[in-house]
Amino acid sequence: MPKKILSENYTQQAQLSHEDTYFEKQPQIIKHDYRQRAYTRQLIFQKEETYKDKMEAISNLREKKRLKRQHNDYSGNDEPLPKRQVLTDAMIDFTSKKGGTSDSSKTLALTDHILERLLPAGYIKANLANEKKHVATVQVYVPPPEVTGLDLQLSRDTAPEYQGIPLKKEDVKHFSLLLQTDIEDLELLQDKKRYKLMDIVLKAKRGSPQMRKKAMRWFSSHVSEVGPEVIFGVILPLMLEPDLEDMERHILAKLIDRAVHQLGSEIKPYTHKIVAAVSPLLMDEDILLRLEARDIIAAVSRSAGLANIITSLRPDLDHSDEFVRNLTARVFGIVAKTLGLLKVLPFVKAVIKSKKSPQARHTGIRIIHNLCFTLGGGNGASILPYLPQLVEVLHPALEDDLLQVRVATANTFSLLADSVYPYGIDSFESILETARSGLKQHRGRGLAAFIRALGSLIALMNHNPSYEEYTNFYLHDLLHVLTREFRSPDDDMKRAILRTLLRLPVSRSSIPDYVESILQPFFLNFWTRKVASDSAQLCRLVIDATCELAQRLSITEAVEMLIPFAKNANENLRRMSVEALSKLAASSPRAFLELSDRTETTLLDAALYAFQEQSQPKRIYQSAIFSICKALQSRIKPHVTVLLSTVLFRMKNQEPEVRLQAADLVASIAQFLSDCTDDDGLTMRKLVLFLYESLGEVYPEVLGSIIGALHSCIGTFRKDTLQNLDNPSISTLLPTLTPILKNRHEKVQENCIKLVGFIARTCAESINSKEWMRVSFDLLDMLKSQRKQIRVAANATFGHIANAIGPQDVLATLLNNLRVQERQLRVCTAVAIGIVADTCVPFTVLPALMNEYSFPDKNVQNGILKSLSFMFEYLEGSMSRDYLFAITPLLQNALTDRDQVHRQIAAVVVRHLALNCASVVDDDYGETFLHFLNLVLPNLYESSPHVIIRIIECIDALRISVGPGIFMNYIWPGLFHAARKVRTPFWRVYDAAYIQHSDAMVPYYPRIESLPDKSVSYTVHELDVWI
Repeated sequence: MPKKILSENYTQQAQLSHEDTYFEKQPQIIKHDYRQRAYTRQLIFQKEETYKDKMEAISNLREKKRLKRQHNDYSGNDEPLPKRQVLTDAMIDFTSKKGGTSDSSKTLALTDHILERLLPAGYIKANLANEKKHVATVQVYVPPPEVTGLDLQLSRDTAPEYQGIPLKKEDVKHFSLLLQTDIEDLELLQDKKRYKLMDIVLKAKRGSPQMRKKAMRWFSSHVSEVGPEVIFGVILPLMLEPDLEDMERHILAKLIDRAVHQLGSEIKPYTHKIVAAVSPLLMDEDILLRLEARDIIAAVSRSAGLANIITSLRPDLDHSDEFVRNLTARVFGIVAKTLGLLKVLPFVKAVIKSKKSPQARHTGIRIIHNLCFTLGGGNGASILPYLPQLVEVLHPALEDDLLQVRVATANTFSLLADSVYPYGIDSFESILETARSGLKQHRGRGLAAFIRALGSLIALMNHNPSYEEYTNFYLHDLLHVLTREFRSPDDDMKRAILRTLLRLPVSRSSIPDYVESILQPFFLNFWTRKVASDSAQLCRLVIDATCELAQRLSITEAVEMLIPFAKNANENLRRMSVEALSKLAASSPRAFLELSDRTETTLLDAALYAFQEQSQPKRIYQSAIFSICKALQSRIKPHVTVLLSTVLFRMKNQEPEVRLQAADLVASIAQFLSDCTDDDGLTMRKLVLFLYESLGEVYPEVLGSIIGALHSCIGTFRKDTLQNLDNPSISTLLPTLTPILKNRHEKVQENCIKLVGFIARTCAESINSKEWMRVSFDLLDMLKSQRKQIRVAANATFGHIANAIGPQDVLATLLNNLRVQERQLRVCTAVAIGIVADTCVPFTVLPALMNEYSFPDKNVQNGILKSLSFMFEYLEGSMSRDYLFAITPLLQNALTDRDQVHRQIAAVVVRHLALNCASVVDDDYGETFLHFLNLVLPNLYESSPHVIIRIIECIDALRISVGPGIFMNYIWPGLFHAARKVRTPFWRVYDAAYIQHSDAMVPYYPRIESLPDKSVSYTVHELDVWI
């Protein structure tokens, strides 16, 4: 390309090259600089000024300026000042002699001899050794950079300790008072408070978990006693320490949060200090620290008020450091969310309209930019009412003299439009022409911002039918600029173009020649090796934009253009192409049916080529082949041989990763291979035999994938075909899988249990019952697994085995397992018993459970109750009703047991019974639930949180069964009891009843016609109205 064209496209115009004289001198802040500069601010505050003092100082400054201006007006006719003179050597010598006495080296030393001559007789020299020494106080906000007076031991490499807590170098600087003296040596109350707070903060920051809990509790209860001056004087300098660990900074943030919430309006003089110390956390990489910083700033804004916040942060609006200005904008965004945009909006308008400071205008625009993040949330519910005012105040900034202000404004308009999407285009109508003209007047970074802004506005116009003509007009101009900038080497421009293409309403009707004007230039400039080797974010944007353009224009054309890249020599480009093809096939499978036979062949060939040539195995290649096969359906029939040959060849590879990926591919496409073969399952039989012979794999990851592939292949057979399977037969396959169950690898265990469960579900009669019992014993060990999926699969397999051979033998094995000491194993066994009861009718299991409950062991009894809980949770109400009378004596014994856990689990069983039978029982069954209510209600006074939660849930379920009328008769006496500890749980139950049955409770309220000694009638006649 000639140099002239490059200069024309990517250099600024002559009339734009002179702007930004101020901002060009400022170095651009990159991402890593924020981490380094986050904690470099200093807190130098010797005197705390209130809001009133600050306003008086501002008033005095304005008065001085007014008097000076008035003086200059009256002294306009004064004589002109004499011209500047050149000093001669003689004048310089005379000046030096005249001021020579000011030299410190020539001053007279006040020795004892001189003082005796100057002072009159009678003065004596004071003896400092006999004078009482006071401990030097420590500065409130400024810790000394180097602590003096410490022993030499502190300067050695070994870290000092305080009460067994090792101190770091930064801790020595901030907590030197703890090492220098004891609290008994301090006389001033303020020093004692500071000493005690340092002790608490150090224990919370560096102590053990128990020590930290005690310190946090002490701090929460003594915040008001210590006072804000001492608290913030100790903690805030620590927050600005750059070498703090994330855990320590998190603890200090919690301390500040508790102090701010409890001190309330007392923090007003310290508003700026708190914000300066906490605001750097808003840009921290840890999301927890960012959320804590937001909560603290929100609490400060509520306690200090908007006026104090504005006064404190006003100097930071036009600060020389861009980092400080960005933090200030984020803080005001949080303040607006907390106090309401209506209160903050007038101040933001005044800042943006500032004519003296371009930094202030830029900060005001950034405030609205951050408002979109904090208030928008994608729905614009909070921003939409104020959108016209925001657009009106931002509109002049689009034509500002400074490029950085215009760029920030355009980006803010883009974010505003995204926040209120798809509404609000009427408010943006006034800036459409300005944004369009900005495309012609900017290059580089400014052009990227205006592209984003106009793209967001066009997306809004597309959702309003009255703007259809505007949409086509501005879309045509924007696409002309986008296609021209496809060749731009700037990454920011590339990201702006790609994000804009994702939102533009392009279509075949609006762009008739879309192939030559859009698709070909797009693939020529974005599907390159340079882009593929760039950041993952840019590659993701290219893939998403490609899929969006393909769905809007033509999937067939896009697939034909993507296929050559899947065979490219660059692996990153192949991966991008395969990922785009996978996404298109998964989202628009019907469009792939329109592909020609040649395109279909080359597509599968390209996908298999990329699958074979990968140097680092990635799952996207397998997903792409699966998505393509799913989209093409029966059209892959001519290519089954190619697929199988590729898979079998890679299954014999020496690398375990290659064999693993091939087995996973078989598992994903097994159903398509079975549907597209016409040899009565002969191909799948051979594939099953090949996988069966591969069960001797030594690598557990590969073995797990082979078992998963074997499960998928066997799952394609019908039941009759599966029973007639001879090589290998099912009776041969299961004994081969039984030893593999003992493999400790989680993937092998999960896939093997699923395959065993499938065999038990489909053709269990082909296996001897003794073999199933052997499998059951091996499955018991699977209940100890740390992975939940394995335990779930094992429990389900127990149900299938019990259904196949009967529940008696399986149940005996499970009941014996309830006597172990490991809690997780007992819980999983109880779940398995519940599943067996659900699979095999409950009457086959319930007698054995009730008999086992008589065994005098709490673990066994608790396990039985858990099994009953899971069983009645799975059953329907009509089936649970039949076992209600039979199970009542057992539950009565459990609800009156002395063990809390016993009563807790029994309450869970009653809850499931009550909810299941709520609508299918009559009066006879209602008396049973009333009996349960009498047994459960005394447990309402339990103090254990786990027990009381289950008890209240049980009482709520019983209220549904017995009805609110009878239930409230139990509640009324407790609501007005003399003891508070009695009233509290009853009111908790009443609140839950009022929420769920407020209408049904009205007829059962107690009637109070009149009170004693009162003449007022409280009769409510509406309660006597019957319909």
